[in-house]
This record gives sequence, C-alpha cells and structure tokens, in this order.
Amino acid sequence: MKINTQAFSTFINERYLPLERKPKIVGAAVLLILPVIIFFFVWYQPKSKEIAALTLRKNTAIQELEKARATAATIDKQRAMMLKVEEQFAETAVLFPKEKEIPRLLTDISAEGQGAGLEFLTFKPLAAVPKDFYSEIPIDIQVRGPFHNLGSFLYHVSKLNRIVSVANVKISASSKSEGEMLLDSSCRLVTYQFTNVKLDQPKK
Repeated sequence: MKINTQAFSTFINERYLPLERKPKIVGAAVLLILPVIIFFFVWYQPKSKEIAALTLRKNTAIQELEKARATAATIDKQRAMMLKVEEQFAETAVLFPKEKEIPRLLTDISAEGQGAGLEFLTFKPLAAVPKDFYSEIPIDIQVRGPFHNLGSFLYHVSKLNRIVSVANVKISASSKSEGEMLLDSSCRLVTYQFTNVKLDQPKK
C-alpha cells in the first residue's frame, strides 16, 4: 500500500497544525487508540476464543488420558485376578470329575479295594443327588476282609486325586480264616460330579 506523502503533509500543515491544542490531543489519541481497537476486534478477540477452545480440548484430552491410564491399570489387575481364578478352577475341577470320568473313578475305587485284599460283596452306585453346580454320587459298598485291610482301603481312597468321602461305616464279625478275623463291613462312599448347573429355587 503506497502512502501519498504530499496529501499527508498537506493534511498536517493545513488541517492539523492550525487546530487548537485540545483538538490536537483528541486527534492524536484517536490515531493511537484506533489501531488498538482494530487489533482487538479483528485479530485478538477471535484468536482468544480459538485459544480458549483449544485449551478446553487440551484439558479434556488430558482428563481422558488419565482415565484411560487408570482403566488400563484396572484391566491388568482384573486380568491377573481372572488368571488366578482360572488356575484355581482348573485345580478344583480335577477334584470334581465330569460325567464321562465317573466310570473310571468307580473302577479306581474297586481296584483299591481289591488291592487292599478285600472281597467285594456289593458295589452299588446310586442315583445322583443334584446340588448347585455339582451332584453327589453315592456308592453303597459291602466288603469282607481283615480290619487292617479295610483301613488300608479307606486310606488309599482318601488319597485319590478326586474327592471321595466315607459315611455310615458299619462293621460286624463274620468268620475266621487262617487265624485271622474276617469282618463284614459296609459304608457309603460319596464322590462328586461337576455339572455347572445352578438349581432352580423352589417357588414360595
């Protein structure tokens, strides 16, 4: 933009200098303030709004980042807890055989009795008793043999890698064989089958 210096000089000499002191001061003040006003409304005010919007976005992004970091830390903690629970579940699942493993467990119990030198008179698996997430599998057995053989059998059953409990043990003298007293013993063995089924609550 080219300024006409001659016109500007003419304005100063003919218009501005002849004025009295007060109008000169007012005019000079207007010339000084006018650029400031133009700068404020044309550049500063719009830019300040833009700066405020960017600052707000920055603060929001920082808050979201902190939330994301906190969530990530929680996820790692929850993942570790989940892995621990899965390990515990796997260990417990070994103690609670699934349906297809029940016949093998019954075979193992029978083998323990025969290995202990007992004669099985009865070996009767009964109907399953449903519970929350598992079923009880009762087995009524009656065996004949010396007392210490019975004790050995029950001991080895307790050491199986499945949960087997013993209840209702009854012992009665039977006969002597080779100078040793043979006992007729009956009891109920109870093992457990994992079903992962929660029973329906009875209606009131």
